[in-house]
Formats: sequence, C-alpha cells, structure tokens
Amino acid sequence: MKKDKKFLSELDISLGNMKDKYKTEILSKYENLIKEEKDKGKKITTILKEIGSPSDVANKEIEALGNKGKASFIKVLKEKINKRKEEAAKKKKEKQKEKKKKEKKENKYKFSLFKKSDKVKKEKVEKVKKEKKVKEKKESKFSLFKKKDKKEKTEKPKKEKDPNKKTLKQKLSDFYTFITKDIKFKKKERKVEDSPKEVIEEIKEEIEEEISEVSEIVPETHIFETKKERNKRIIIKTIGVIITTILLFIWLWVTVVFIASLVAYLDGVKFIGLNIALFGLDFLVLWIVIMINRAIFKKKMSLTVNLIVCILSLLIIAIGIVMMINQVRKIETVKDVSVKYSMTTKLSNYNLSSDPNQKFTIFFNSNYNTQYTINYDDKLKDKVKLEVKYYECYYDYYIKQTSNNVYVSLKLDNRDRLSVYIDDLKEGLVFDNDELSRYTVKITVNPKDASRVIVQN
Repeated sequence: MKKDKKFLSELDISLGNMKDKYKTEILSKYENLIKEEKDKGKKITTILKEIGSPSDVANKEIEALGNKGKASFIKVLKEKINKRKEEAAKKKKEKQKEKKKKEKKENKYKFSLFKKSDKVKKEKVEKVKKEKKVKEKKESKFSLFKKKDKKEKTEKPKKEKDPNKKTLKQKLSDFYTFITKDIKFKKKERKVEDSPKEVIEEIKEEIEEEISEVSEIVPETHIFETKKERNKRIIIKTIGVIITTILLFIWLWVTVVFIASLVAYLDGVKFIGLNIALFGLDFLVLWIVIMINRAIFKKKMSLTVNLIVCILSLLIIAIGIVMMINQVRKIETVKDVSVKYSMTTKLSNYNLSSDPNQKFTIFFNSNYNTQYTINYDDKLKDKVKLEVKYYECYYDYYIKQTSNNVYVSLKLDNRDRLSVYIDDLKEGLVFDNDELSRYTVKITVNPKDASRVIVQN
C-alpha cells in the first residue's frame, strides 16, 4: 500500500462519525495537496512530515469545522502561533544556557593559569635553581672540554625562561582577544537573528494562507447529527431494508418462474416471448434492489447508467409481451374433451345394518360443493350403490368406510393439472378446463331405505 493512500485511509478512520459530505471534502483537499506537492518535485515522506500525522490533521479539521466559522479557526491558529512562540523562546533559552556553559568551561581553563599563587611560582623557580647548582657541581669534576657543553646547557634554560615570561603576556593577550571575539560574534548573531517584527509578519502570512484554505470548507450547517436527524436516518434505513427484503423475495419468485419457463421451453413448450419477458422482469427487479441498497448506504450512483438499465429492461419486457400475445393468439381451444381424455368410473356397494332405525351416512370432501343424484331401484335390499365418474388427469379419488359411514374425497391435483396443460401446449392446443374439472356422483337406493341414507357435503 502506498504511503499517500495509507495516510488518507488513516485520516478517514480518525475523522470518525463525521458526515460523508464534509469527510469527502477534507479527504479530497489533502489528496489534491499531496498531488500538487508531488508535481513540484517533493518526496512523499517530506510532504507527509510537513502535513503532520493523520490524528493531528483530523483533530485540526474537526475543531475548525465544529466551531462553525472563521473566528473559531483563527483562535485555533492563534493558539498554534503562541505555542510556536513559546517553543522558539525555549529553544533560544536553551541555546543561551549551552553557550554560557561553554564560556564558563573555557574561562575556567584560561583563568586557571592566572589564579595560581606567586608562592607556587617561587617554589618552582627555586627548585629549578637548586637542580641547576647540583648539575654544575657534578659537571665540574669532568674535563675542561665539557665546560663548553656546560655553558651551552646553562644557556639553553636561559633561552627557555624568556618564552615563559612571554607566554604570560601572550596568555593575557589571548584572553583579551577571546573576549573581543565573543562580543563580536554575539553582535553578529543579533544582526543575523530576525527581529520580533519580522517574526510577527511571517506568522501573519502563514495565518492568512491557512485561513484562505480553510474558509472554503467552513460549513453553513451542523457537522454532527442532532437527535431528530439521527431518528430520521434510522427510520429511512429501516424502511429501505424492509423494501429490499420484499423485493428480494419477489426477485427469487420471478427467477424460479423464469427457470421453469426455460425448462418448459426445453421440454417442447416454445413460448419465447414469455421467456424474454420474464428475463427482463427479473433483471429489472434485481437492479431496483441494488439501487435501493446503494441509496440506503449513501454510495455513489450515476443517473445515466440507471436510466439506461431501466429503459433496456422495460424494452425487453415489452418485446417479450408482444411476442407472447402473438403466440397465444395462435393457440386453439378444444371443447370436445373426449378427443383425448375420458372419464373413469368408480363403483362401490355398501350393506345397510339389519336394524331399521340405524342410519347410513355418506360424507363428501367439504372443500367442494359436490353435486349428486339419487336413483331408486326396487331390486336392491339393504344395500346402497355409489357410482363416481371423474377425469384422472385432474382428480385424485379416495374413499374410507366404517360400519355405518362412508367418506368420499375427490381432490384436484394441481401438479397433474399443470402437466396436462403443458402437454396440450406442446401441440398448440388448450382443452376446455370446465369440462375436465367436471365430475358426477350417483347414489342408488331402494325407495324403502331412502330415509335411512343421509348425504353430507
């Protein structure tokens, strides 16, 4: 990760829960500043040092925006200037202390030679004289040839005395020159150092530059949300989430229907218009879900792209509907169902009890209003006949018997019904639905036993 991107990401984190409007303005400001400095030829490290750490920059921007105006920001700058002045004064004091320490050390070293007492000097001189006398006595014992060497040797220390005397004067002169140089150097430093007026002018220029940069970002409204704004934002987000969940369920249902239409097309039901219309509807619902989601979380959206996608999806749906209408017109409806389907019959006989007071009840499925007919036959004795005719392609037949009760169930099977409809569409035909959903029930009883038989829907 590059240093400038890392700086901007850290700055984004340190800005916290600030509104996206102001956050983006601040980030774009510093991004443009880094680009301008790069164009000038500066390195990224130097640019980031000049700007400061992301936390300091975030605090500065929050303080500047939170106080709502230039005056608050000028106060911050004044505090910054006072801090700079204090730091500069501290640095000067520290430099002066260091210089004084150095001067003291040098003066101690120089004055140490002058502070020695005269007694010590006299003792040294006497010691030197005694040593010389002892040497002369020892050397007198040797030959006359060595007297010349003695004289030379005695003359050498005399020559050494003169430079010792001169060194004291030289030391005094050196000390004088040192003091004068130090004074001149201080005068030069005073001349080199900026006067307080020049420092104030430089600070004013820095303030004006920073004010000109920040004045563009001074907000007219509140930066941080109030309770009302927060409640509104929460309500809007919850409504958006509910709408997105509903649309997602609709999208899933449409996709399932679209996949089923593709399977039917592969199976032989070639309704291309239906497939195209379902594809356009599926794509449109999905795009609406994405748009609402991006609007809730305040992500950028291009209006041109949204308009293009919506228009294209609507065009696809319209083309599919037109093609489907033309294909539906070509389908033939057949009322004579016996061409392909025939009714099945279920016959069943039930014995009545020997007790003439005991009744026999026939129950039918309560989901349908079963229409039945009662026929009478004198030949039947203590018996009941039940005849049911229905189309197996539409109904499931079920019967249950106890000692004095019978339960008959005719239930529509929607799967079989749909499969029949699809098979018919393969041939380009549609058979009469009312005829296929029809069934008949016939009950045959002896007229004497008619009172004992009870029918309930």
